[in-house]
Amino acid sequence: MSTDSRASIPGIVKDGVVVPQANQLLAEGTHVEIIVEPEAMSAELKQELQAWDQASDEAWAMIEKWEAEEQ
Repeated sequence: MSTDSRASIPGIVKDGVVVPQANQLLAEGTHVEIIVEPEAMSAELKQELQAWDQASDEAWAMIEKWEAEEQ
């Protein structure tokens, strides 16, 4: 695998360890990023992410209101 680009390799957690589901060998020490698919998130994490999304939406609405008032 080329080290100058990103690749997506599906995997599954087995006995607490992420196991790649492709026939792709990764060199020892390879840095990886794990992205948890939405269906695997706990209800608590989903609620927290929704709260952050709502706060972000409210913040953007305030910014847009302030910009409209300036005009």
